[in-house]
Amino acid sequence: MLLRELKLQNIRSYQQQTITFSEGSMVLAGDIGSGKSSLLLAIEFALFGTSRPDLPAEALLRKDSVQGSVELTFNLNGQEILIKRNLKKEKDGIKQLPGHIILNNVKRELMPIELKAEIINLLGYPEDLLTKNKNYLFTS
Repeated sequence: MLLRELKLQNIRSYQQQTITFSEGSMVLAGDIGSGKSSLLLAIEFALFGTSRPDLPAEALLRKDSVQGSVELTFNLNGQEILIKRNLKKEKDGIKQLPGHIILNNVKRELMPIELKAEIINLLGYPEDLLTKNKNYLFTS
């Protein structure tokens, strides 16, 4: 997988930000609290949603924001894929809303669990990960 672009709207310390990834290796560097971990959490959220207990939606949506989103564009096996996930603050907490995936120039609106299933399938991860609440990016 080759990351291309990450767009954040009201995610943690980022109000509105677009990060373009260059080809090759990249290092995230900066002072404590500058947003390095927020970028990694946003990538994980874009791919897998808020399914794990230590990454609730409340930890992602920027304080005092009503809505937020993460859009990730990446290349996988020669295909460009764009996935977008959305968050919305409601009376009873922060919820994931339907999002979409664009694959082969076809946009599909999907529920959060459907997006997760699609990504797990595209990445070739075992299907049983769909029902597990674990950290998918930082496992060994």
